Amino acid sequence: MSEYRFSLIMKYFHFTNNEEFDEATHPAPKLKKIWEVYQIIVTNFQRTYVPERDVSVDESLMAYKGRLSWIQYIASKRARFGIKSYMLCESSTGYIWNSVIYTGKGTKFNPRYSGYGMATSSVLTLLAPLLNQGYCVTTDNFYTSPELYEVLLQNKTDAYGTVRPNRRDMPSMFAKKKLKTGEMVAWQKGKMMAMRWRDKKDVCLMSTVHNTSTAMVHTRGGKDVLKPQVVIDYNNTMGGVDRADQAMTFYPAMRKQQKKYYKKIFRHLLEQCLWNAYILHRATGDKPFVHSEFIWKVVERIFVTHQTPSVAVNRPGRRAVDVVNPERLTGRHFMDYIPPTSTKAAPTRMCVVCCSKRDGNGKKVRKETRFHCPDCDVGLCAVPCFKIYHTQDVY
Repeated sequence: MSEYRFSLIMKYFHFTNNEEFDEATHPAPKLKKIWEVYQIIVTNFQRTYVPERDVSVDESLMAYKGRLSWIQYIASKRARFGIKSYMLCESSTGYIWNSVIYTGKGTKFNPRYSGYGMATSSVLTLLAPLLNQGYCVTTDNFYTSPELYEVLLQNKTDAYGTVRPNRRDMPSMFAKKKLKTGEMVAWQKGKMMAMRWRDKKDVCLMSTVHNTSTAMVHTRGGKDVLKPQVVIDYNNTMGGVDRADQAMTFYPAMRKQQKKYYKKIFRHLLEQCLWNAYILHRATGDKPFVHSEFIWKVVERIFVTHQTPSVAVNRPGRRAVDVVNPERLTGRHFMDYIPPTSTKAAPTRMCVVCCSKRDGNGKKVRKETRFHCPDCDVGLCAVPCFKIYHTQDVY
């Protein structure tokens, strides 16, 4: 399509009927512009894939600097300013299984967990479809608390992660005992264990699946260091959300100049769809593509499936532009004579390969041919232009 048509589509891009909006009954009024689409996509994420046992919960930040009352600032994120989401991802692959967009005080959490704080409510809302199924979730110190872990244990779900030493219901002596490098101190309450281990600084953790066992780890510096097993497992399973965020930043569909927040969220959802589709592709067992190659294959397949036959448009003052067949380099093509018309028994067309060249004086070459490719609908010399056109990216 032309740039002008694409710009018009983006200008009038809309996902909901404003006349039917009722703030009193809508589940998420601040997300009214994108809510229906967002719910459909998240539901498909969950219906399509069953995650492995280990999952992780963390924050994700979509860069956005427009005017919006619920923009967040997170210094540790690359974007720093943007729209925050709570995300549940598979630890090993980074598959995005569930998410909740943070909209300030009115953020939509599961009403069953309204009696808990925001950190606990966000984790339980994300995990609600997976509770009582034996999953193990990894959390960082923003979410981890004895309150959360007790609720998870009641729902047959294990958890571990870093914790802030001043959390409510932590042991009274947890933050007071001084430790030397390599030392640890731990408390046990039922299945819950709270540990403080001294590395370069104090590392505080909680777990419902670990004890104080340690293991030797070979560091990047070439040294062997004795670390608690809970620290090793935390480092291996906490990066699911960060893995997904990093992969999506390499090939972004978002644009910096996008001012409408719901359009930018929609582009971000497209990135998530592509990333999850790539994870599913790798899980098929076939020889997987790299991420960038997979995206190109998706684009080509969309062209092949959905493009409609179009005629070159020659507007005043503009050069006519032909639509290139997406399967020019991959499909099976057979040469044929250009069919006769009502006025010509042996019509000719300009060869696209020859006419793309210039002669010694810098003028464009003009050469006509009796042959064409019916699938690509272009004129081509029998030899060698037909072969060149269907085997080379640039001719």
